[in-house]
Amino acid sequence: MVHVSNSSIQGMNILFSSWAVVLTVMGITLDKWVELISEDERAKMNHSPWMMCCPAFWPEGDLKVVRIMMMSSLGLSFLLNLILGMKFTYLIPQNKYIQLFTTILGFFSGIFLLWALILYHNKLKQGQSMHFSSYRITWIMYTAYLNVFFLSVCGILSLLECKLSTSSCTCLNIHKSDNECKESENSIEDISLPERTAMPRSIVRAHTVNSLNKKVQTHRVTWAL
Repeated sequence: MVHVSNSSIQGMNILFSSWAVVLTVMGITLDKWVELISEDERAKMNHSPWMMCCPAFWPEGDLKVVRIMMMSSLGLSFLLNLILGMKFTYLIPQNKYIQLFTTILGFFSGIFLLWALILYHNKLKQGQSMHFSSYRITWIMYTAYLNVFFLSVCGILSLLECKLSTSSCTCLNIHKSDNECKESENSIEDISLPERTAMPRSIVRAHTVNSLNKKVQTHRVTWAL
């Protein structure tokens, strides 16, 4: 059986969530998600669900819901990446509730993005019979589906991390290093230091002999005076 540590799971989780945020931001900057072809096949126009102004032959109101869902998915994925980064650097406690929250964020952001892409495809099919003759999907649309996969993997990894932590120790602990520090402190407290030990006899004899010699010297000095 392959043993996977929590640190490796957290590293993979941050990697997938970071790629999801990067590809989503790249999709915002690029407008060529779909190439719309007019009825006379002369006019071709690039389009994306992030465009605020739609072409004249496609009303903007048809894509407002899609845009809102895409923005919601972007906000959730950014929040997921932020929490995973703070958890990896121990800025927030790594307990059961944080892991469940990141699991919910991963699945919900992936579901919102997938739902928005499905609605966008439906709008394209509806507009094909009304506003334009055909359309062609570019590679940016496939990266959006890849984001759905990345966000789903983040939710699965967060759920796996919670299960591993519950099996090894309680999820309510902050992290393993703190537990080890507490256990070491408790073990140090349990070990009681012995009381002040008696001085060795040789040292005591030497001390008494030195003190006697000093007294004899002082007496000799006084008698000499």
